[in-house]
Amino acid sequence: MTEPYSLETILAEFSEDTDAWVLQEKGSGLYVTIPHPKYPGRNPIHFFLSKSDAQDLLVELMDVNARLKDREIYPVMVKLIPAIKGIAAGSNNPWKADGFVVHSPNEVFEFLRG
Repeated sequence: MTEPYSLETILAEFSEDTDAWVLQEKGSGLYVTIPHPKYPGRNPIHFFLSKSDAQDLLVELMDVNARLKDREIYPVMVKLIPAIKGIAAGSNNPWKADGFVVHSPNEVFEFLRG
């Protein structure tokens, strides 16, 4: 099974300028947190390395979560390293998340099917 990127891999392979995609609700500006089986009891933000991977997950979410159907949620581009540093900064972060997951392209497919 493919795993999300580890923190060591993220910091070694990506720069401050690396783009990533997250899901954000347009009206409130809140970012979508999604439970992940590897991190039970947490509400992580999911980062994707392509807009299409984020869009694929959004389509799946809309199919399984009726509460999201009337929300305007879109993939938005962010800078990966500054974003995860903001999340790691603690409870005052603008992400309103208690963790993060950075998905490799192969892991997105497996996460969607799981």
